[in-house]
Order: sequence, then structure tokens, then C-alpha cells
Amino acid sequence: MSNAEMTSVVATSQQLRVAIFSDSDKQRQNLKQLLKTSGIDVVDQQRLSAATIKRLDAENTDVLLVDMDDSVEHELDFLDELLDSPIPILFNDGSSTKMKAAQRDSDWGRMLTKKLANVAGFTDYRHEHEAERVAPTIEEAIDETIVESAPEIAEPAAYMIEAEYLEEIEQQAIHRVQDEIIHEQENSIEASQPVSTAGIAARNVWVIGASIGGPQSVKRFLASIQTSLPVGFVLAQHIGSNFVSLLAKQLDKVTGMKVMAAKEGHLLKHNEVVIAPTAQRITLDKQGYIRLKPMECESIYTPSIDTVMTDISMRYGVHTSSIMFSGMGNDGVRGSQLIASRGGRVWAQDAETCVISSMPDSTRRAGVVEFNGSPEALAAQLIEYFKTNTK
Repeated sequence: MSNAEMTSVVATSQQLRVAIFSDSDKQRQNLKQLLKTSGIDVVDQQRLSAATIKRLDAENTDVLLVDMDDSVEHELDFLDELLDSPIPILFNDGSSTKMKAAQRDSDWGRMLTKKLANVAGFTDYRHEHEAERVAPTIEEAIDETIVESAPEIAEPAAYMIEAEYLEEIEQQAIHRVQDEIIHEQENSIEASQPVSTAGIAARNVWVIGASIGGPQSVKRFLASIQTSLPVGFVLAQHIGSNFVSLLAKQLDKVTGMKVMAAKEGHLLKHNEVVIAPTAQRITLDKQGYIRLKPMECESIYTPSIDTVMTDISMRYGVHTSSIMFSGMGNDGVRGSQLIASRGGRVWAQDAETCVISSMPDSTRRAGVVEFNGSPEALAAQLIEYFKTNTK
């Protein structure tokens, strides 16, 4: 199918067509009921595997809804097929769409429908299917896979509006970190014994923020870094908890750096990439060991990029920097502002190479971005930066 034909199909289709992939027969039925209630055409429903993804009819599917089960082991080729898929993907957290969420006109059903419509390029999608379809770019329609986690809350109306919520998150994180630093200094005690003391702690930590389109962008970025750098990375990717380990394995294949899910007591070293958890706060103690702590308040993002940036910046100050990659919304803006105010660098992926550029665009509008570029250009700039900056 040519690019022009694909664009034509995308632009003229009026009913949102969704394929459901889930490890659970019951959950596939729940999701099907939920989507049909919202006027969505469920064109396929399958178990999760590389083979079933390969067989998917890409020409007649607008978006793929993937629901993973923590208790089911998946082979790495399953993730490879997802990231290579030409169809936009929305990852759903299975715990958020059980029986209650499948009820008619549930809040979560409306939220899920809106997310699917946005990912697929539909605007103002209603039950009557009176929607205007905005044709995505060829890169969005053919070359990119969109990955995002669904929030783990079923009653969005009970929470603050986004700006107020993020401001509160930032302030709470700052206060928590300040209190912990004071406590450690006064009492000269560590939270717990480290798992390992091998190696030297990273002197510089760069926080990578990403959401929709992030896995592909980060993969390109890391694949372009094939040299040792005096920096450790913390990746805050909006994602479902059951996808973290697979993402770590997939990214680890393309880079000479070590990529892993965050682990309590691990000493973050240079040339390592640690993926932030979705249900815990990731912090680094004064010696550079990872401390995973309970989330004291629920977040509309999993994880909250702002919170990760705030926690790391409060520990490392001028030695903390950040890169904002593709994503929807404005998570990471406040964290980037804090990093910049403490002397760190803030870079961003350019809009032209993003699947959705609203996250890096929001950071640019905040006036703190020093460098913009494609994932490959960002990697080249980082290598060049550390040729002359060895702080």
C-alpha cells in the first residue's frame, strides 16, 4: 500500500477501528464491551504474541489497544513486533479496566475512548461517530508506533486539574527530598544497606522524559551512543508497569550501555540507563544508590516525569540535566524548569521528528531548552558536550 493510499484511508475513515490484544479472555470481552458502548468498531481481538501481531490487518485498523498481564511471560520478539508495527498503539493498564470500568458510560470508558481517538488522529469523537479525522503525517501513519500508559485511576473527575496537580506534586517532592537530606545529615544514617558497592557512582545524571512515541525516539537516541560517557541516565517513560522489563530488554539490545529497570540498592554508574518504576518513587541517596519509595499521592502520569526530575535534581543539582522526547501533555515542564534553575542543561527533541510534540513543545515555551534536535542529533550533541565538559 502506497503512502498516498495509506493517507487517504486514514483521512476518510469515520468510525474509529480498534484491535484489542490481551492475555486474558475475560479482559478482551470487558474491553470490547467498553469500546462498543462508546461507538467504537472493534475489528479484532487476540491474545498477545508476536504471531498475532504480525497477522493484524494494518489497512483496516486505526489503533491497537494492548492490555498486558503481569503474571504472563512474554518473549522479546513480542516487543520487537510491537515497536515495528505501523499501527499506533495505546497501552492499557489491566487493573484500571476491570468490571466496574466496563459499565455503560463509565468515566474510564469515556477517558479511554478519548485517548484512543487522539492517538488515532480523530478529533471530537462522539458516540454518534460524528468525528473529523485529521490525517497524520506519513511518519505517524506508517513509520511510528505510539506507546502510552493509561492512568491507574478510574475516577478522573475526583482529581485536580492538571496544572494544579503537577504544582502540588512538585512542591511535595521538593519538601520530601529536603527533609530526607536534613535527616541524613543530622543523624548520619543510611536508609538501608546497599545491594552492591561495586563500581563508582555516576557524577552526572541526565533524566530522559518521554511519553507517546518515546520508546522509538529513545531507542534511536541510545543506538547512536556507542561510546563511553561520564553520565548515568534515568528514563521516565509514561508506560504500564507490566511493560517496563520488556522495554529495558529491548533498549539494551541497541546500545553499548547497560539498560535495566530500577532496583532498590543499585549504585547508578556512568553508561547505565535505569528505567523509573510506575508505582514507586525513584530517588538516589547521597552516595548514589537507588532508593525506591512509596508514592505518597496518586499521579495522573505513570511515572510522573516532573517528580522524577525533581527528586534527581534535588540530589545532584548542577550535575542533573534532562532531555524531553516525544509525548502528549506537559509533564516534565516544571521538572525541567527546576533543573535549569539549578544550573543543569535542558534539551528537547525537535517537533519534526516527534510522533506527538506537545511535551517538548511545552518545555520549549517555558524558555529553558538550550538545544533541539532529532534523537540522533541529541546523541551527537551529548557526545560533543562531554568532550569539553567533564564536570
